[in-house]
Amino acid sequence: MEFLWDLARDWAVHFQRDLFRYLLATTCVSLAVSWLFRRWMDRRRIQRRRADWRDIRREFSYSMLTLCVFANMGVITGILYDWGVVQLYRDWSLYPLWWNLASLPVVILLHDAYFYWTHRAMHHPKLFRHFHRLHHLSRTPTPWAAYSFSVGEAFLMAIFSPLAMILLPLHLLVWLSFLFIMIFRNAMLHAGCEFHPRGWVDGPLDLLTTTTHHDLHHQRFQGNYGFYFTWWDRWMGTEFRNYKQAFRGAAIRQAAGRETEDSGEAAPV
Repeated sequence: MEFLWDLARDWAVHFQRDLFRYLLATTCVSLAVSWLFRRWMDRRRIQRRRADWRDIRREFSYSMLTLCVFANMGVITGILYDWGVVQLYRDWSLYPLWWNLASLPVVILLHDAYFYWTHRAMHHPKLFRHFHRLHHLSRTPTPWAAYSFSVGEAFLMAIFSPLAMILLPLHLLVWLSFLFIMIFRNAMLHAGCEFHPRGWVDGPLDLLTTTTHHDLHHQRFQGNYGFYFTWWDRWMGTEFRNYKQAFRGAAIRQAAGRETEDSGEAAPV
């Protein structure tokens, strides 16, 4: 009975930590879009349609279910750590400096590859309905859709954590940094407004995905499967051909709106 009580306490701790990260990221991005930079972001809105409160309630509700799955995986990961299977460490001196510096980029690259291929697989007709259809109910996503998954998809996303820590030795702070980057990135990709500057797709930073890149995926259901980087979509031929045009459209609307505002005229709708 004491063992079960300890598991329940561990589960609650994992749930609270994941909930904190989710609420921090989604709230910050939502406030940036709808309050702090509202006028600027409204000109950079990617779709004409806007999500309503029913969409947001659905996204939030299923995100809570996802956090329950994540908490279950956190308990399992903790057990694997006690067994010495998971290579999570707290002492920086256990590994050389170069690895402590390189491990965060490495785990991001690994997660990007994992996300691309599992995401693409979930779009197979035999898997889509059971794994990924629920997430695509958000045709016009909001930051709250970041974790709006079915149980099956939540499990696929959650299992990356123990797999990564079994494969790679990772310092606790490196892992926590990765988790914060992942959820903030996730919330931004579902924001519905383009955050990135106008020339983003015309320089070396084009290797990073944008909100438009992922928003097109929600609009059309196929293609643009990448999370952090665009290269998997380009190598595999799954990037939409008009992606850069759509991105420039959002940026040009913002620029045109600013010029019109400076001239004292009403901005176009």
